[in-house]
Amino acid sequence: MQAPFCRDCFTGTLRGDITPVGTEQTVHNLPSYVSLPPEGARSLGTVVIITDAFGWKLRNTRVLADAYARRVPCTVVVPDFHKGTSLTEKFLILADALPTANMFTKIWTYVRVVPELVRFLLYNRYAVAAPRVNAFFHSLRQELGPSGKIGVAGFCWGGLYTIRLTHMSPPLVNCAFTAHPSLISVPADIDKVKDDTPLSIANGDDDQYLRRAKMETVVKMLRDRERHEVVVYEGAKHGFAVRGDIGDPKQKERGQGSEDQAVGWFGRWMA
Repeated sequence: MQAPFCRDCFTGTLRGDITPVGTEQTVHNLPSYVSLPPEGARSLGTVVIITDAFGWKLRNTRVLADAYARRVPCTVVVPDFHKGTSLTEKFLILADALPTANMFTKIWTYVRVVPELVRFLLYNRYAVAAPRVNAFFHSLRQELGPSGKIGVAGFCWGGLYTIRLTHMSPPLVNCAFTAHPSLISVPADIDKVKDDTPLSIANGDDDQYLRRAKMETVVKMLRDRERHEVVVYEGAKHGFAVRGDIGDPKQKERGQGSEDQAVGWFGRWMA
């Protein structure tokens, strides 16, 4: 049986090269980061980001939200679906350094990070988190009405919830994008994707969660369904769309490619 997460779910590069430009607000009872489209631009609607385990405060995610808001253009909302239990940036820094640490440092690191990880897993298991995610989208749909355009982008932990939003009928969202989703069941979760909610998936060809055989199954299941797409990024690690190292030309190219993919998808289905 496959573990619910892989090591790459908890590692990566923390961006310090750019400052987020959005604001923190309360949206449908959840603390949220909100990024608005450029002044004078016609917004296509609202994109909600369901984050990875590092949650709504991660700089990388906020910068990505700003890029979507500017490029789609649209309003982007990053809610705290973890209700204050997201993994911290300090966790990311410590976990990323583990492979090269000496034995003493590894033991000290595990003492620091394990309680934080256990808390996250306990408070964000599917039975607990799904109701709060679904309630948010129900409230947003009620607010915007049937004509309002809603997109969803989910990464790692958020990928499962994103894909399962495409199972709903009638749909709560107009379109969905996910990169390196974790926790999904293949083929069951892919088989239930409805054509009412166009889905775009970005993933490596053999990442630590969706190994090569599973990715080949996902591609095969969706390649002949015109309202869905799967883009495979050769050599991309799990987490590449949010926590890739922009100092590495290949990682930067894959991360930019997944951003372009999402922007194009929302521009197509929210227009």
